[in-house]
Amino acid sequence: MSKHQPLDRDAFIDHVQTATHQAGFTVKKREEMVLTLDMQGQPMRCDLKSLYSVYLQSPNRLDDIVAAHLAALRQASAPRPPLSEQQALESFLPLLNQAAWLDVVRQQGGEPPVHRPFAVGLVITYVFDLPSARVYIHQDTYDELLTSPGATPDGIHEMALEHLRKRTSRRDTKAFGMGDGTIMVCDTRDGFAATRVLLPELMATWAERIPGRMLLGVPNRDFLIGFSDRDPEQATAIMQQVRRDAAQRDGGLTSALLTWQRGRLAPYRTVH
Repeated sequence: MSKHQPLDRDAFIDHVQTATHQAGFTVKKREEMVLTLDMQGQPMRCDLKSLYSVYLQSPNRLDDIVAAHLAALRQASAPRPPLSEQQALESFLPLLNQAAWLDVVRQQGGEPPVHRPFAVGLVITYVFDLPSARVYIHQDTYDELLTSPGATPDGIHEMALEHLRKRTSRRDTKAFGMGDGTIMVCDTRDGFAATRVLLPELMATWAERIPGRMLLGVPNRDFLIGFSDRDPEQATAIMQQVRRDAAQRDGGLTSALLTWQRGRLAPYRTVH
């Protein structure tokens, strides 16, 4: 194989697919740059776009790149100890999504997960956030939860929030600046940073640190920011950054802002 002529996209995927098969993994399907593998009886999509980009930067490291790919697959396929019933229950969490995403699911013939309205074009969905996968709650599972003694939709929602509280610590929040320029940030990489806007005691704590009216941005799932409207220049800059992040980052949610007023979240409306 020439060290001077990198493999084209199809040849690279052929090579990775062959190596994957030879390593003992079952490739069920190939579409464009995506291999679908059979992992412990469950389909797993393996998108090779990023891997190919890495290869193009270092074509002479093809063997190392393929070895890293196979190592990641072995880690993903390693058996995990079963969750206890309590651990499984505590993985039940709320997750923000765009309301428009529900329409996409319907248009593709899927069943939208159970959800409740939120604000600024978002809805609250529910998931089991398991070590191996994040599973959305659909109506049949939700109905099972409602069969528990005393269970109500509001009670199930509060249970999800309580589990999110248990996953939230003071270390998840960072403060920057001072006075009118104070900024509060939660940027956990667990997919639930923005969803923490639903925790009223956390928002109340932030509001104590931020003078004036607290504005909140949830541009993507991994980022939540709170700041004051008393510093117009800083507020404008943050609003612009929120718009960019909502449009460009993975897990994008909304460029619209929220406010925390009298202990409640509300859509932000500019005062003229």
